Formats: sequence, C-alpha cells, structure tokens
Amino acid sequence: MSKKLQQYTEQAEPVRESKWWHWLLSPAAGVVMALAFLPYDYSQLVWVALLPLLYVLWSGPAKWWRGFRLGWLYGMGYYCTTFSWIREVGYTFNIPAPVFLAIAFLPLMAVYSCLIGAWGALVATLLRPRLSPGPVTTDMIAEQRKAAWKQWAWQDIATTLRSAVGCAALWVCIEWLRANGTLGFSWNSLGMALYNGLALAQWAEFVGTAALSFLPVFMTVIIYCALRRCVLHFKGAGRAGRPWDFYGAVTLILLLISGGLTLSKLHSPLSISKRENVLQLPVMAVQINKDQSDHIAETMNASRAQRVENGISQYGVYLRSTMAAFNEIQQETARRAMQHPEYGFEQKLPVWVVWPESAMGLPVWRDKTTGQLYKDPIDPYTEGVFFGEEGLPMVRKLVQEMGGSSFTLFTGVDEVLLAPEGGYLIPNGQYNSMACITGNFDSVRTVAKQHLMPFGEYLPLVESVKWLGDLYSAITGTQVGEGIRPGKGDDPIEMQLPGTGETVGVIPAICYEDTVGALLTKYVRKGPQVIVNVSNDAWFRNSVCGAQQARNAAFRCIELRRAMVRAANRGVCCSIAPNGAFIDALQKADGTPHLAGYSYAVLPVDRNAGFTLYAMLGDWAVVGCLLLVILTSAPAVVQRFNARKQTKTA
Repeated sequence: MSKKLQQYTEQAEPVRESKWWHWLLSPAAGVVMALAFLPYDYSQLVWVALLPLLYVLWSGPAKWWRGFRLGWLYGMGYYCTTFSWIREVGYTFNIPAPVFLAIAFLPLMAVYSCLIGAWGALVATLLRPRLSPGPVTTDMIAEQRKAAWKQWAWQDIATTLRSAVGCAALWVCIEWLRANGTLGFSWNSLGMALYNGLALAQWAEFVGTAALSFLPVFMTVIIYCALRRCVLHFKGAGRAGRPWDFYGAVTLILLLISGGLTLSKLHSPLSISKRENVLQLPVMAVQINKDQSDHIAETMNASRAQRVENGISQYGVYLRSTMAAFNEIQQETARRAMQHPEYGFEQKLPVWVVWPESAMGLPVWRDKTTGQLYKDPIDPYTEGVFFGEEGLPMVRKLVQEMGGSSFTLFTGVDEVLLAPEGGYLIPNGQYNSMACITGNFDSVRTVAKQHLMPFGEYLPLVESVKWLGDLYSAITGTQVGEGIRPGKGDDPIEMQLPGTGETVGVIPAICYEDTVGALLTKYVRKGPQVIVNVSNDAWFRNSVCGAQQARNAAFRCIELRRAMVRAANRGVCCSIAPNGAFIDALQKADGTPHLAGYSYAVLPVDRNAGFTLYAMLGDWAVVGCLLLVILTSAPAVVQRFNARKQTKTA
C-alpha cells in the first residue's frame, strides 16, 4: 500500500439531532427484551433486543444526559414488563392497583432503570465506537479506493472490538449492582436468557450468572457495528468487506456452545449416577397451593384461639398431604414392578421431605439470651405470647405425630425471640427460618434467612426516616426493630440420612435466597451436598413469579454443581440436577406451576463433589469486567481531555 493511503481523509461525523421517535423506540425495545424471559421465553431475542437502543444512542449527539434518559426509558420498558408480577402484592393486601403502582411499583422500577440509564450514558459517550461515514475516495482510482476502504474497515473493526468489550463488561457491572445494592434483586439478568438448551448456561460454573450477560451484549454490539460497516463499505467501494469481527464472535459462541454441551452432559443425572461413590437420595417436596390473601385474612383480625386453630389446620393439611404422597409413591412403585417384573424395581421412599416457607401455621419460640428453643408450654401469664396448648411449639407437635418416621423434614417456620421484661416474656424480634427435624424434638435445628427481601421483610433507611417507620408499623403491626432480623453464619447443616448413617450437607436457601449466588457459595464444602429451598410464592398469586424464581434457582445448581430440592407453596415445586435441568417439577401439562401436590425425585449426590471456580472465587469475573470498563473507556477519556485542553489554549 502506498504511503499516501496510510493517511487518507475521512469524512467528518455528521452533526446529529435527537428524533422524537427515539424516545418511543427505546422503551419499546426494552419490552422486546423482556420477551426473552418467562412467561414468553423467546430467548433468541436476547441477541438482538439491544440493537434499537444502540441505534438511538449512537445516531444522536454524544451527550451524557441524552444517553442516560434513553437508557432509563429502555429500563422502564424492560423492568415494568418482566417484573410486572410485583403488582400482585397490591392485590394481596387489597391495595387499589393505581395506588400500588404510584407508591411502590413504578418508583422501584424507576430506581432499577437508573442503572441502565448509567449504562446508556457511558455507551453514548466514552464507549461509543468510531461512527465516521468512511474515507473520502472520490478522487481515487478503483484500486486506491478499494485499499482505502479496506484500511478504514480494519480500523473500524478495532474500535468495534473496544466498544463491544466495554459495553458488555459495563452491563455485567450494572447487573451486579442491581443484585447486590441496597435494593438487591438479582432476578432475570441477561445471562438467564441463555438457559434454554443449557449449553451456554453451563459456563456460570466458572464466571457466575451475572457475567454470562457479557455474551449477548458483546454479540449485539458486534452485529450492529458490522452491519453498519458492511453497508457503508458497499456504498463506498461497490462491495461489502468481510466482517471478520462478526465471524470471530460467532466462532466464539459456537465454541462455547460445544463446550457447554459437554459440561451439561458431564453433570447430568445419568452421567453422575454412573460414577463411583455416588449417593442416590430420594427427596420429596410438598405444597398445598394456599393463597396468601387467605392466610392474611385468617391472621389479621383473628383472635388468639382462631390463629391457633388455623395454624393447626394448615399444619394438618401438610401432614395429610405428605402421608398421601408417600402412599401414592408406594402404589406407583408397586404398579411398575407388576407391569415390568424383569426390571426389579426397588422401593425408594423419600428420606427428605420439604415443606414451603409458609407451611408451619404457628411460630416456634427461642430464648433470646440462651438461644435455646422452648420445649415446654409457656406460662399462662406470658403477655402477648401463646400459652397453654398454644405454647407447645408446632415443631414439637409435628415430631410427636411423625411417630419415628424414617424421614427428615425441612419446613419454613417463624422463630420468635422471647426476652424477659417485667416478669413477662416479651417478643423481641423474629427470624424467617428453616427447621430441620429428624426423630425427636432435641434433633430440631433451625437456620435463619440472611438475605432479607427489601420492602417485604425490611425497609431500607427505616430506622432513620420516621415516616417510613410509621408506614412499616401500620402495614406489619410491629414496631421497627421488632420485625424480621437477618441470620448469620456460613456453616452448612450436616444431616444424617435416616437408617443409613450417611451424612449429607444441606445448603439452606430460604425464600428468594436461591437467586443469590454469592450467598450460597459461603456454604459450599467438599463432599456430598444438596441445596434445599423453602419459598412462598403465594404473595404473587398466579403470576409468573414462581416460574422465574425456579429458572433462576437452576443457575445456582450450575454455579455450585449441586442438586436442589425446593417447595414454593404456589410456585414451582421441583428437584433440579447439577447441570440445571429439572428432574421433576409439579406442574400441569401446559407448564402452569400453580398446583397442590408433591414432586418426587431421586437426586444423584456425588460423595466426592468439589469446588467450582465460582464457589471458590465468587464474582471474580465482575471485577475483571470493571477493569475492562476502565481500560476501554480510557482512550475516550484521554481524547476528551486533550480536546478540552486545546480548546482552552485556543
């Protein structure tokens, strides 16, 4: 190439102005992105749904505030669609829909959308690729024109790669902030849209689910810039140059899919079962599909006696449902054995039974000072505390009625802390806990929820902003400081399997803790382990909340390579394999999860299970993405600094 072509003249980037339809296209694109998730599950959209946002960000002036507003509008379209089920909480509390939207739903979505707004601001400015119309080649001969456009294309590819890496890494960072900030909510990261087919989802074992979002954002930027480059190249040189960056990105994705399929097969139930030293663990999850509105109606204005009666009644429903499920499993095994005697079916009754977060109708009492559960009925003079027959903890009653059953029960309970005051035992805080029960009352162990639901179990800033505290007291009936407290600790629960002497570690996940990967990594130890989740998705009635949470929970199995059993009351009652596949799930033929009944499965548990990279290092990939954002933004920062310096000098 001649020297004169090494320094060709480029056309200046035209001055652009915002169009009115840009402000409509941005939220509409956010709605399209939401269609990549349940209940729609058009997961292919995750690879292209950002294209309209990139177009509006890069077809106007490179201004921070403009980029923020467009990104914020995109976020509102996305979050209001994919999290629309949150409005069901308003119905549960009989709050009129317009009121709930105005005071809760829309403000929360607006806060989350600010993160995508920040992404838009940086993408529109510091992470903006080169957007020149191309070289000026009107006075060049054909060979020179071809060479000039080829040189321009390679330079454009270099800036495209810088922008694609920076945009993708920044998206990972904002999703991590959404999951771990004050209003932490890790639901539906872009990486979760890669679940279908399980191949790309397997890489969460190494980088975590949030970092998987890098792939669709990176690919979308490559697609946008490659299409634009090819069109301009064709107009200027009469032929479109080859988009080598697009070819490279597609090759990378295909390699990841190929490797992911291998990982998925390696951690499938069938493959694990073929290994040596693998434990077959029969588990069952039971739920009664009770609407939260009914539960609130039973407790809000009920007398003490009525609350006890309702609690015992609910507990009885669970106990009868469990026993009926045992009978049904026995009958089904016998039926298969009679139909196919050559297979020699072995009776595998569940050794673990899981009830949901809402299962126990009455609380258990724990001494705040000693930490011991109360074994005996509490004195009748106890102010504000159940007494007499009511004082016999429901867990103890359950143990008595189990009568030495050879299974361990995991169930959600409210643990009320009691403290002596003025001769009385006064409730002083409580935990949202999971109880593990085997054999007798002395065996009962509890673990408290650590990651509380903002606005559901605690209010941010509630202790310092008075009106928030007053609102909290009006809704919950408790004073600030007397409500649900976060638990502590990082030790898994070591459970002996009845009748075997085997010990399996339980990774506890209460409510939506099965969506918080960083929390569950604390419990990972070498050896046989299973994640046990108790949830209550009845707060969100017949919405898609339960299905979305179960999909999210599958990524915890991949990140840690541990199987999971979960009961959700009105969500997806299921068992999940270490590769994220559902072994069994309680749902209708059309996929509707809102059913009463049980899910039964035999979990393959590797006695030699080790640590995944994510379990050892946590969100290391997010730190790497932050460094990539800094590196890819640096050239634009330097350029802007030099331009401002020259302007001042002039």
